[in-house]
Amino acid sequence: MGNLFLIEKERWGLWTFWGVVGALLTTYVAMLTKAPLYITLSAMAVVVFIAIWMLYTRRFGFLRALKVSAYILCFSALPALCLLIVPASKNQRPELITQSVIFALLALIGCVICALIAKRPRQYY
Repeated sequence: MGNLFLIEKERWGLWTFWGVVGALLTTYVAMLTKAPLYITLSAMAVVVFIAIWMLYTRRFGFLRALKVSAYILCFSALPALCLLIVPASKNQRPELITQSVIFALLALIGCVICALIAKRPRQYY
C-alpha cells in the first residue's frame, strides 16, 4: 500500500537548488540569444525535467506538483526578466509588458500541464 497516510515534508532546499540551476541556464541562454522564445524554453526545460522526475517517483499529487513547478519556474525566470526589464527604454515598455504577460500565461499553462503529467495515478483499494 505504500505511504497511504504519510504526508511527506516538502524539500524546499532541493527545489531551490533546481530553481538556481534553471536560473543559471536561463541567464546563459538570455546572454547568448536575447530571444524571448529561447528564454522561455530554457526556463520551462528545467520544469519539464523535474515533472518527468516527479512522474517517475509517483509521489506527487496535482497541487503539490503545481506548487513545486511554479516555485522552480519563478526562480528560473527571475534573472531573465531582470535582464530584459532593466535595460529596456521607455519606447520598449509596451512591447516588454506584452511579452511579460504572454510569458506569464505560457508559464501558468506549462506549470499546469507539468503538474498534470507529474501527478500520481489514482489508487483503487
